[in-house]
Amino acid sequence: MSGVPDEIEVGADGETVPLMDVLGGRGFVTGKSGAGKSNTASVFAEELLDCGLSLCIVDTDGEYYGLKEEYELLHAGAGERCDVQVGPEDAGTLATLALGENVPVILDCSGYLEEADARDTVTALAKQLFAREAEHRKPFLLLVEEVHEYLPQGRGLDEAGDALLRIAKRGRKRGLGLCGLSQRPAAVDKDFITQCDWLVWHRLTWKNDTDLVADLLGKEYAEIVEDLDDGEALLQADWNDDLQRIRFRRKRTFDAGATPGLEDVDRPSLQSVDEKILDAFEAGDDPASDDVEALREELAAKNDRIAELEARIEALEAEADAAESADANATSDGSATAAANGGRSPGSASSADVEIVETQTVDESTRARDERAREANGDPVWELGQMTAHLARRGGRGITRSMKSLGSTIAPTGADEESADGEGADEESADVEDDESSEGGSTDALAPMDGRDDE
Repeated sequence: MSGVPDEIEVGADGETVPLMDVLGGRGFVTGKSGAGKSNTASVFAEELLDCGLSLCIVDTDGEYYGLKEEYELLHAGAGERCDVQVGPEDAGTLATLALGENVPVILDCSGYLEEADARDTVTALAKQLFAREAEHRKPFLLLVEEVHEYLPQGRGLDEAGDALLRIAKRGRKRGLGLCGLSQRPAAVDKDFITQCDWLVWHRLTWKNDTDLVADLLGKEYAEIVEDLDDGEALLQADWNDDLQRIRFRRKRTFDAGATPGLEDVDRPSLQSVDEKILDAFEAGDDPASDDVEALREELAAKNDRIAELEARIEALEAEADAAESADANATSDGSATAAANGGRSPGSASSADVEIVETQTVDESTRARDERAREANGDPVWELGQMTAHLARRGGRGITRSMKSLGSTIAPTGADEESADGEGADEESADVEDDESSEGGSTDALAPMDGRDDE
């Protein structure tokens, strides 16, 4: 890159490190609280900013806004001190400003009321940086404080961890570097640590942490790490064959992460942010956001269409089940009819047989309906017909004739009664004839009654 030095000065005694290896590589800075970890990270940030390069800092505890004393950065987050309030939906705008507009960004996570909101914003930003770096392909460093919260040792990774690990593994090919910081190296994913190109080991005293140093560097270095002064560190890097003991310089900008004391603190005036940068958030004109919204609308329309088709399928399946049930019932009825016809199937019956069966069925239905109606209405003709049939069955032809004569003297009340009377007479004759035939020649037995009736 033109105008950019090959080396940047980070040591109190003028020690330098290769710029591009830091900017696009994988780094890890560790040390217990107060040992100089965050100061070292700020020194790297100051050197990159001095070169006019952009970077993004995920600031867990609000320690880095002091960089605004000398540099124009966008301080984004949820606190009142931030230049702009952001959430996951603003990740695309942040990535565009950082990569496309060369605007350094501090994502301050200390002001979010809910940890999930901060985590979701970090996740979205990491994804956007990785995706857009493929287009811009310019060296860029993502610096993440408390990296053990995202890349823990011995536990599964969530979406945020997956996004950062993808940058660690594949970001270098795109020019996207990652530097993780933690005061608890034993709590950081060991695979991430062993993949780093450069590591800075400040003072560590916890046994779990010194055991890790002994495992990775050797027992003698674990003892050295325990005795380091504030600001001192062991620098392990691919560009050096041996470990280098180095004292990092003090950062030049305001130390916002210093432990509060009783003395007054003179807070510096901070660099303001160009209004055009803030307008990008107010206008909400991020093309990626528009694309995402369009995709969401398209997805919603497709989901509605899928629901509509599923409902139609259910209706068709119900119709098919009903048709299948009807076919089964028809088959059952046909089998019963065939059995009644002596084993003949409905299709084998002659047209005459079918016509007779249909006529008988209609007659029986009509007769039953008329009888129910007359009974309900108290029709006298119907009652006389019933009495005549009863007497005929008891063998009294003369009595039958008398009752028939008595019935004929009752005047019908209307056309319906005349019709009913005729039907009743027909039923009487049919009943008498049926009874006579069933008694096997009982007509002769009734002859004496006929004689008495003639007299």
